[in-house]
Amino acid sequence: MAETVFYLNMVPGDSAKEAKLAGVQRYAAAYGWKVEAVPTAESNPPSNSTSLSRSHAAGIVVDCSAGHANLPPRRFGDTPVVYLDAASRPHGGPAAIVVPDNTAITKVALRELRAGRPSALAFVGFHLPTPWDRERECVFRTLSSDFGAEAMVFNCPSKHICTPHRLKRLAAWLAGLPRHCGIMASNDKTAVEVEMAARTESLRIPQDFTLIGVDNMDTEDSSSSFSTVQIDFERAGWRAAELLGRIMAGKAAAPTAETFGPLMVVRRESTRGFGRREPYIGNAVEIIRREACHGQLTPARLAARMPGSRRHFERRFREAMGHGVLDEIQSVQLERACSLLDRTDTAIDAIWAHCGFRSDRTLRQLFSARFGMSMREWRKQNHL
Repeated sequence: MAETVFYLNMVPGDSAKEAKLAGVQRYAAAYGWKVEAVPTAESNPPSNSTSLSRSHAAGIVVDCSAGHANLPPRRFGDTPVVYLDAASRPHGGPAAIVVPDNTAITKVALRELRAGRPSALAFVGFHLPTPWDRERECVFRTLSSDFGAEAMVFNCPSKHICTPHRLKRLAAWLAGLPRHCGIMASNDKTAVEVEMAARTESLRIPQDFTLIGVDNMDTEDSSSSFSTVQIDFERAGWRAAELLGRIMAGKAAAPTAETFGPLMVVRRESTRGFGRREPYIGNAVEIIRREACHGQLTPARLAARMPGSRRHFERRFREAMGHGVLDEIQSVQLERACSLLDRTDTAIDAIWAHCGFRSDRTLRQLFSARFGMSMREWRKQNHL
């Protein structure tokens, strides 16, 4: 009889819930578990106390991002439990947790900002002081210093997001930044605040500053133009289930911690082409994102679709992006290859045909040079 595992979501409106649950379910399918997802409305302590006492769950995953977990380990008795996307260890005893790798996330965001050669670097903190926000700020400060720049930081604690007082102070702070500053917002909700505050000062993205957030959440404002670091929430769910499996098998014990990190940068107008000097470069990057994996796009063919000579286009592209046209095309193709290795069972020697490469050999050579390992080694480490 299949073992049953509960998945409790403690975060109302969690946009990443489906991806995290999918990761748990993929692991469960591979190991013969049955996953019972408990809706958020039923995930409060009173109802859980009753339902858990009647259940025969072999293990429990508590999805509790942003510190919403109010179910300490003692509430589950002897049932193994893993806290997913936890802000910190829950009170009430040692716990097994799966947490975001904020160092890796911040490094990816900063690398994207620095590609545009910003005049300065800045960080906007979340409206509530949280461990993950403070960690991202600390990493951003440290890395900026390593690059010879002192990061400017905005912090204005507020009970609610987008309060008039916070937006007014944020707008004044933005107005005082150097033009073409690169800004990392602690998450996408904070990036939306930055956009709103910038509008009150008639500041434009990317003409006046570049902006990147974290999460790749769906915003209600369809005009949002900031880039964002997409976190690998499906892998987070997989790792939570894998850690739970080890605890259930007696191969791990709390306290134990696992991490999950970024998946990719979703480039939008803010950092795509850094169009403050050459707006049409952003259009070229968009064409690359759409067509690089189709197998027909080359630097020469792309240049033919752009105004001016090929030499002029490629020079302006490098100035705006910090790398050449071919580098951008290959980066998109390799990103696709990584996704196929991670999330599908496509044969390794067939992946080249799905990514726009001319041969399997070309892909293998570029992959090894870029990542320092073979595609087989990558799949072994990262496949869900």
